[in-house]
Amino acid sequence: MNVKPKNMDRQTRAKRIADLHVFYGQNEVVEELIRAGKIDEEYMYPFVDTDDEVFEWWLVSPYLAQELKQQGEVIIDALGCHWWGRQSSGQAVYMDAAIQEIAGA
Repeated sequence: MNVKPKNMDRQTRAKRIADLHVFYGQNEVVEELIRAGKIDEEYMYPFVDTDDEVFEWWLVSPYLAQELKQQGEVIIDALGCHWWGRQSSGQAVYMDAAIQEIAGA
């Protein structure tokens, strides 16, 4: 299924991407997996070479995980799942700059 048809405007494509490929907010799940040693704890803290910090963890599709990785977003691929470390908060996921960029590509 094509999530980025050319006859849709960018905002509509972004909403469609979020609806189809962003599944659940998983902050507690990821934090518990890190505490249990199932996922490397480096994801819990700000990254050494940037000022970026993860505010939210989202379970996403393999497709979206790959697209987000290409954007330089934080992705955990572990335990058969793909989590996106969203570095913003307070607005709808489809409005996130990374999703908007994917929708415009």
